[in-house]
Amino acid sequence: MIIQRTADKIIVLAPAKVNLFLEVLGKRSDGYHEVQTVLCPISLFDRLSFEATEGGEVDFQLRLPDALSTNPLQRDDPAWNIPSDQRNLAVRGVRQVQQALGTRRGCRIELTKSIPAAAGLGGGSSDTAAAVVASLLGWDKWNRSLAHDICASIGSDIPFFLGDEQQIGLALATGRGEKCLQIAAQPPLEMLVTHPPIGCSTQQVYLNYVNTAKKHSFSEIVAACETGEPKKIGAELFNALQFPASGLTDWIDRQLKLFATCGAPLAAMSGSGSSCFALSSDSNCEARVRHAAAECGLLRVYSAKAWYGDSIEHQDA
Repeated sequence: MIIQRTADKIIVLAPAKVNLFLEVLGKRSDGYHEVQTVLCPISLFDRLSFEATEGGEVDFQLRLPDALSTNPLQRDDPAWNIPSDQRNLAVRGVRQVQQALGTRRGCRIELTKSIPAAAGLGGGSSDTAAAVVASLLGWDKWNRSLAHDICASIGSDIPFFLGDEQQIGLALATGRGEKCLQIAAQPPLEMLVTHPPIGCSTQQVYLNYVNTAKKHSFSEIVAACETGEPKKIGAELFNALQFPASGLTDWIDRQLKLFATCGAPLAAMSGSGSSCFALSSDSNCEARVRHAAAECGLLRVYSAKAWYGDSIEHQDA
């Protein structure tokens, strides 16, 4: 995340993510699945503005993309079916910070969305992490351990967006996704990200998952990242949820086929879907992808890069 201070506000740019690797190790006794995943933040950002107030209320405003007001076909798009009230996870994060601190202070939050929901891009999780960080900084109570505990209690992949005391970047996440170890490598990845007109339910994808005896190791993708060579990284892309998600919607295979046909075969699904991404820095390939996507009804194509940033502590020093 990128943190900016003004005279009276904390502004956080909350990045999306893609999964370069995701293996499911099995179901846990608590009902969650044990996973190993390599997460990469990317340069597609939501914007969260936080202003501290003296009352205890959390005033929340949600801003959706301008295209929704001019394109009636997108108004019922599940990508923007996001709670605009106190049910939003960002508000839940702030409420938990209030409770943990025992503060009577409140805030005004404005969240401007660019990252679609139900996409496997971590938009809601990143927004929640941003809200937790902004409230702790805005109330002058920054505490990394508390931020991690609150984020982990709300969602499995939320702690990833906090990074560590040194950096925000690639990370290996284990457990149910809440245990993150930063990876020092910072490969210069450029990619195209697509999101179809439907989303994927994480719960349904996991219900459709069939455990396999043979498991993939994350060591190969980490080694490839350390080389910094996109082709080697692309050869190791893997997502164990890709097959069960494909059983729920044909959009997964359609996106991957589109990438391959347009000359970007180093591709995979992100998270539990429904977004897919391809590693490519070819502008001609991007033009072909955008043209083909428009013809087949893919509403969103993003050009993005792997994003690496300083730690929260260094940014707010």
